[in-house]
Amino acid sequence: MGKNAVIVSKCSAYEDQKLKSSVSDIFNRLNNFDDYLKPGDTVVIKPNLLLGKSPDQVVTTHPDLIQQVIDKLKKYECKIVIGDSPGGPFNESRLKRIYKKTGLLKLAENKKVSLNYNTKSTKISFEEGFLVKSFEISDFILNADLIINMSKLKTHSFMKYTGSVKNLFGTIPGMKKAEYHLRMPEADNFALMLVDLARFIAPQINIMDAVIGMEGAGPSAGEKRKFGYIMASTSCFSLDVAGAYLFNIEPDAIPTINQGKKNGLVGNLDEINLYGDKLVPAENTITPDINESDTRNVNNLPSFLANIVNKLLKPRPIFNTEQCVKCGDCAANCPAEAIELNDYPEVDLNACIRCFCCQELCSYEAVDIKKPILGKLFFK
Repeated sequence: MGKNAVIVSKCSAYEDQKLKSSVSDIFNRLNNFDDYLKPGDTVVIKPNLLLGKSPDQVVTTHPDLIQQVIDKLKKYECKIVIGDSPGGPFNESRLKRIYKKTGLLKLAENKKVSLNYNTKSTKISFEEGFLVKSFEISDFILNADLIINMSKLKTHSFMKYTGSVKNLFGTIPGMKKAEYHLRMPEADNFALMLVDLARFIAPQINIMDAVIGMEGAGPSAGEKRKFGYIMASTSCFSLDVAGAYLFNIEPDAIPTINQGKKNGLVGNLDEINLYGDKLVPAENTITPDINESDTRNVNNLPSFLANIVNKLLKPRPIFNTEQCVKCGDCAANCPAEAIELNDYPEVDLNACIRCFCCQELCSYEAVDIKKPILGKLFFK
């Protein structure tokens, strides 16, 4: 398959026969798959395991889809490892809780495949990077002979959309992710970092779980939305363009796709070769009301006035005290250390970098992102 090819397979539900049919279709269309693997190779399946959520909450890649991919890989006599570095601390006890909650612990036991508990990482030079010249990468990824990147179709408050490219941020270990947020707080630079990371990891196969995705306050607090597809590509960039089409989002409005286009890595949907079923976008999808410009600082003012203006214009996290359980995860995972846990979490808006990790990593959906009325008018 060429880098501009995307396989589209309809799949209306997470039922064994429907999943099996779609995954069989995908593997049949992945030309020369036998060339990718030889007996004894290590295959890493990298799902989206953002949080310890059950499959029905549509935050993570569905385990039944992963199971079908495992069944297809078994004939190659390879070693299969499922792994991710979710948001927050990267340690064995937390990984086990997430694997259990997402259904992967049971899956691994039933299918006799490995779950990754190796939390070591290595800093690797990447001189070809457009922006980032080295990455700290989890060793379990570096040890793979083949990587299957299995993303979940969702919206994202900071990046507007999270799919195949964004899923690879989970190759960076645990709290190291915070360093990248701090170094690149604006959406366009953060997206270019993700583009560099995707080029560095270069997963050979990318599969997207778009059977049921998430819209609105994604990637963890949004609403379920049925799309009814499983899609695959050898290019994570092309796969994301197809995913954006399902949301009816203009590709240029998604920072990762926009940066990929600027650097010649992908084109528009009409430049992508679609194989299989017809791709039909959903109607009236809900995407975050946050754009790249909304999170930029207004700097062409005296500093004292700029601070006041930025507070009035920029979106900010709001903590829902009825749902908050005072666990402190928002404060512990804030890259800018801008949140303090008093009676309830409080954010220092001067220090906040608007990455919205607090919303993304809240297990209780107790964080909303509020866009001030003045900001809506200013950035219109």
